[in-house]
Amino acid sequence: MPNQERLSSQNKAKPLTPSDTDGGTGASSSSSAHPADEPVSDTVDWQCEADVVIVGGGCVGLVAAIRARDLGASVILIEQNFDLGGKLSHSLGRASLGGGDPIQERDRLGLDPEDMGLTEPLIPPEDLEDDPDRLFTDYTDWSVVNEGAFAEYRYNDPKLHRALADNASAVRQLMLDNYVRFSRITGTHLGGGMTRARAPWAIMKLSDKTDIEAGEVTLEDAGSIEEERSSPFNPQVYGPAPSASDFGAPGWVVGGFAIARPLEYSARKKGVRILLNRHMDELIREQPFAGRAIGIKASYSPRFHPETGERLESFWTQNNIDDRRETLCIRARRAIIIGSGGYQGNVHFRSMFDPRMREPSIQFGSSLMGPRHGDASGIIAAMKIGANLAGMMQQYGHDLGSPRLSDIIGSSDANDAVFPGHPAFHFCRAYGIKIGADGWEHLIAVNQVGERFYDEMSISANVEAHATYPPGGGTPLNHFVLPVSTATRNPFRQRDWRNSSVSHIKQVYNHGAASDAALGLNKGSVAPDFLTGPVWAIFDQAAVERTGWQIRYPFIADPPDGFFIKADTIDELARLMAQNPFQKEVPAHLAQTIANYNKFCEKGHDPDFDKPALHRIDQPPYYAAIIPLAVTDSYGGLRINEKAQVEDTAGNVIEGLYAAGEACGGSGQHGIGLASITGFIAATNAASN
Repeated sequence: MPNQERLSSQNKAKPLTPSDTDGGTGASSSSSAHPADEPVSDTVDWQCEADVVIVGGGCVGLVAAIRARDLGASVILIEQNFDLGGKLSHSLGRASLGGGDPIQERDRLGLDPEDMGLTEPLIPPEDLEDDPDRLFTDYTDWSVVNEGAFAEYRYNDPKLHRALADNASAVRQLMLDNYVRFSRITGTHLGGGMTRARAPWAIMKLSDKTDIEAGEVTLEDAGSIEEERSSPFNPQVYGPAPSASDFGAPGWVVGGFAIARPLEYSARKKGVRILLNRHMDELIREQPFAGRAIGIKASYSPRFHPETGERLESFWTQNNIDDRRETLCIRARRAIIIGSGGYQGNVHFRSMFDPRMREPSIQFGSSLMGPRHGDASGIIAAMKIGANLAGMMQQYGHDLGSPRLSDIIGSSDANDAVFPGHPAFHFCRAYGIKIGADGWEHLIAVNQVGERFYDEMSISANVEAHATYPPGGGTPLNHFVLPVSTATRNPFRQRDWRNSSVSHIKQVYNHGAASDAALGLNKGSVAPDFLTGPVWAIFDQAAVERTGWQIRYPFIADPPDGFFIKADTIDELARLMAQNPFQKEVPAHLAQTIANYNKFCEKGHDPDFDKPALHRIDQPPYYAAIIPLAVTDSYGGLRINEKAQVEDTAGNVIEGLYAAGEACGGSGQHGIGLASITGFIAATNAASN
């Protein structure tokens, strides 16, 4: 059976030809200009075509491509980056599906049917009994409040979420049928519901070879946190390939790559044709605001190694179409699926719905996925041909959709930081220093003019802060791991008014205002923009010695990049801080702020912010590290119906146009769950269009 090495050596990238594109004309020019009374389709020179054209090579695109091919459609998959996987490949690979899906049933019955060496299940059998009706009720439960006391599920589109519930189990089966393996279920991911456990982790087994069909990966391809090394195979953020032992899979490793690479392997094997380095700029409709969506216009969007100047290339090349013309027009005989992601990379778009998002220093993840990642291009292109939006209010205040101060400091891209070994490291240049919840005690946080703005030890309330619900309901006590061994069962009741009672809100409310304070106007917020600027951690050598922080490459950039600064004096530190691309001025108040803080330390009291633990900042060298204001996800996007068809402002379907994942709106569901199910639904209907 083919393994990774065989696949990667086959079918090297070749020029675009008519045979490659299943009926393409091979024309070299195109035009979307047309007389008002002439159909657009009569004036476009199509370079290539397929039954289904999918925009975006992440979770939506990979699932949709496989589903459409399984249903007999020809597929072209477009991706603006140099490799497939998108946010899926850099995630931790935890996927909430449910509805009685095959992994829930496997763990409920205590089975290990593939002899993977799994431990006993980590969740009681009664917390794994599930069905689509229960999942639908969970998705739309008005009584569930988040850590900010907002009822996110209440505002989910019921029609869409009925379809999500009905298709969740089939999506898990699709993943299993296409070489994805999962650990034991450990709880439920955000947005996945409260009454049942639905989230295992995607895993691969460490081996002496990488073989997708066998579920095996070498340590070289997996990367290693301990060795501080990433790999071209695994672009995972937050540390490559951590052990899956805590998730019931000893000898296996965890990560989004363990979903992305198997799905990519299968899609290539099934004949999906792939256009990388290609950004979708326009949707083409039969008439400007009428008729079917019939194709796309896509521009050439390569990325180049910043040192060698060479074009970055995909890990695998089978079925790649390498065409470097500036623009291509690609016809969709049956349908277009927009899976191009959200809008956090577009300041003008995102700030329409959250005015805080005008600050350009907010990090959203661009090192791995490129400067055009999350640029709202798919959403805007659909709006230009008449599409409507949905669920935009769900972004505001959502834990993963709102800017949060990160506990990984000193990095230009906290969401996309990788270790050396992956091409993206040449763009982020530093992994960053993870200071953890205890680290805030040992520094002060200052704004762009060098003044403190909040009790630093309370900032941790903004880092991975999530509402806690009874572990007996399957929901983790934190975002990642459910400590089942210490859990006290206290079953959750659907639609119970007590869930949103004042007393319960007081228990789950843990929202802190540090990020809001960081984005508040300061002395440097002047006309005409009134921008608040970046936020900095200031500390000294004594803090480094107390904490053991790794102040070295690859955690900080070498040579310096302006996001982590070291100096022998405070004045020199302030001068160097001004070289950061987002810092508008020298932080003139920094020296006085540190002097005042040291006086507070002498007195043992912080009259400005009541910080409970104080440490002087007076032992050189001194350090300034960016505290990233980072946002993870987009919520809200194109309005779709239960078939994932895009609707216009009158509620009419735009025939031939589908959207999924972060490009669509109406859901508080998160990440892999939303992307994979909506991608599956879109492809199911698109292929039969």
